[in-house]
Amino acid sequence: MANRFWSRLKKLFLKSDCFNAPDNTRGFTLLELLVVTAIAGGIVAGLTFIVVQMMTADRRESARSETQREMQLALDYIAAELREAIYVYPGEYLACTRSQQKQACEPLSQFLPAPAPGENRVPVLAFWKQQPFPQEIKRQCATAGRPPDGVTCLAGQSYALVVYFLTKNDPNNDTWKGKARVTRYVLSQFNSDGTRNAGYVNPGQFSNFTSWPYGNNSDGRFVNLQSARPNGRADTLADFVGFDYLDPTVANAAGQTGFCPNSPTSTVTYSISPPASLLQGDFANVRSFYACVAAPTQSVRSGGQTISLPDPTQYRDVVVYLRGSATGRPGILPDRDGLFLRSNDQDILPALQTRVLNRSVLGRKPTP
Repeated sequence: MANRFWSRLKKLFLKSDCFNAPDNTRGFTLLELLVVTAIAGGIVAGLTFIVVQMMTADRRESARSETQREMQLALDYIAAELREAIYVYPGEYLACTRSQQKQACEPLSQFLPAPAPGENRVPVLAFWKQQPFPQEIKRQCATAGRPPDGVTCLAGQSYALVVYFLTKNDPNNDTWKGKARVTRYVLSQFNSDGTRNAGYVNPGQFSNFTSWPYGNNSDGRFVNLQSARPNGRADTLADFVGFDYLDPTVANAAGQTGFCPNSPTSTVTYSISPPASLLQGDFANVRSFYACVAAPTQSVRSGGQTISLPDPTQYRDVVVYLRGSATGRPGILPDRDGLFLRSNDQDILPALQTRVLNRSVLGRKPTP
């Protein structure tokens, strides 16, 4: 009985689906795998592209914001110095320093330290301000029986010439990453150790602010009073300054490269600085850093002729423009040739502007 039961159970088990399943392999075909892989790869690539673009945009905006912040800081520094200015030179004086018709016309840069080898720069703004004596001169004034020659100890300060330049960066020099930078040079009467600076001519002693470094010598002759060309180097105030030219057609239509707020109904005439005559070569039509100086004039008789000279008794109103460029910063692609010239990859920022009325005048007689 038991044997018959196990025999029948064995037959039923052998007839079940576990032992009669078809011998075929189930799964994806090769074509299906390729299609799925392509779709997955496209999704991953798209997501990666979006992430990279978001990170690039973030770095780009950070570079733009940082550059604009540095331009604003530089402009604030220049404005603070201009408020202390005793005398601000108009743009024409940067190109021609003579104040008499018979004198040869020489640019102001000829009376400043020579640029370093390979340095390409143009003066933008020049003015005189008062600078405190260094500690060594103060010590001599306090202890010496008589003060050093040409030093007014009671004043405690002397005149210093401040000149701002627009300097083009060398693309082969990795020190500066931007297209151009703003540099600052100061010609003071004394160094920090109390020694006199070569090439310094005291405009307070010779009363030659309007004609510096020319003036009347002890014989009464109008000559260059510099004994030698000054030494020293200009320090960098801000990097990543724009260095892109204006469209020549637009510049010619406007009559000048750059803009000053001159009005036909206004009695104040602004002088653009630097003048177009100084913007030659690589600087042609470049107005990323310039100033407009209100230049009141006075008529003076000289050599039997009447000429117009700057009037130092009038207040000077100065408008300064500065435009940065983030090209060269992380997140901003450089030009293909690496020279940071005009291209589709440049990232020029809006120009910043500040207006300053200097607080000092020379020889002004108060109205009773």
